[in-house]
Amino acid sequence: MVLVTTQLLVYPVLILLVGALVLLTVPREHLRTLLPYGAVLGGLFDYLESLVTGTLKLTAFKNLGILQAGGHPLLGHLAWVPIIVLFLYYWPRGKMSLGYLYTAAWALLATGFSQVVRQAGIFEYVSWYYPIPMFLLFLARFALAAWVAHRQGILG
Repeated sequence: MVLVTTQLLVYPVLILLVGALVLLTVPREHLRTLLPYGAVLGGLFDYLESLVTGTLKLTAFKNLGILQAGGHPLLGHLAWVPIIVLFLYYWPRGKMSLGYLYTAAWALLATGFSQVVRQAGIFEYVSWYYPIPMFLLFLARFALAAWVAHRQGILG
């Protein structure tokens, strides 16, 4: 019998909420365009980032039970796909200065959510990593996603 705990529900609930928001608000033609960007710039990039920070012993995931493989949260990487889709779809087109604030706001949101995951006992990090270095890493992640999408003509 599998005991359902808060730790096991954090990522499925996040994926359901963000995935439902994507399906309800992003038109199908945009979703077809943005989904590959979400998979690469979201899921794959999160996997690579967790490999690097895990190897450097900055971060670690724990207590994920059947939802992990090799110390990586399977659903955690998957959760980044709809997050990046939402980020790119709602990008403020034509307003570069607002784009900077928008990117910083998403990085702040991701930094705050990392505390939810930490309090649930899924994620841990070295004490100096939060909040500034973690925020800067999320800021770089969202800025990279915006830059790539802009270079590909997705953001207009």
